[in-house]
Amino acid sequence: MTELRIFGDFSQVVTASPNSHRMFVRIDGSSSSDSVAPDQFQKHKQPSSMKIYSKLITASVVALLALNAQAVTYNDSTGEIISGAHIDISSVEVNNTATDLIFKINLAGDPVATDWGKYMIGFDTTAGGDTIGNGWGRPIGMSSGMDYWVGSWADSGNGANLYNFSGVWNFQSATYGPNTDNAVVTKDSSSITVQFSYAGFGLAPGSTFLFDVYTSGGGGGDGAIDALGNPAQSIANWGDSYNSGNLVNSYTIPAVPEPTSLALLGIGASLVIGRIRRR
Repeated sequence: MTELRIFGDFSQVVTASPNSHRMFVRIDGSSSSDSVAPDQFQKHKQPSSMKIYSKLITASVVALLALNAQAVTYNDSTGEIISGAHIDISSVEVNNTATDLIFKINLAGDPVATDWGKYMIGFDTTAGGDTIGNGWGRPIGMSSGMDYWVGSWADSGNGANLYNFSGVWNFQSATYGPNTDNAVVTKDSSSITVQFSYAGFGLAPGSTFLFDVYTSGGGGGDGAIDALGNPAQSIANWGDSYNSGNLVNSYTIPAVPEPTSLALLGIGASLVIGRIRRR
């Protein structure tokens, strides 16, 4: 039988045993334990309700503020491409906020020192789609059916444009405007990060989609020099065609608290504390 009691700054969990072993778990996460006779439990000083509730509410608020979707990492082999470590994908971390998808494309080289790389993401979000092409007209496809395309670049101050497919490819938005998807591209010495609103892709919390990430050069006919879903060499020559086939990844958008929810929690916590103080 397990009993939960509150003593001072601790949540005390007591498991009945010959010595009634107890463990203290602090709100800050640290813990300690020892043995004590059951008749000594009531000797602990009981704190005020105000102190207990204040600490519990604070801990709850902190926990919710820290709550966010956990990034999912998709690894790729390195050294299997025909050119350029700055377009050699080592892994991609996919994450989301309450409104945005975030793709952090980690690279074997430095996209700041060598900035002519292109970093592209193909999405299969629903039935249908383009099985052989993409928004940029590159020789890159997804046989499952590509519905959306994000093409980004690291040169000229970074940027991206987004397309959707409805029988033909349609321009949707761009970082240079109109930017209805709120797309942002940033880079550091080992990665490119692309962030944009997922609502424009017909996605919502709970949605699952297929995707692949590609890198390429600046030529309009350049193919997928590297592809996240393929651990082997993707193409042998710059202009070769590449199709992801079944070598794609999937991601499900988990729900995360919106800022308004956190604000309501803070208001509720303040009201509870105020009520306790008036007692």
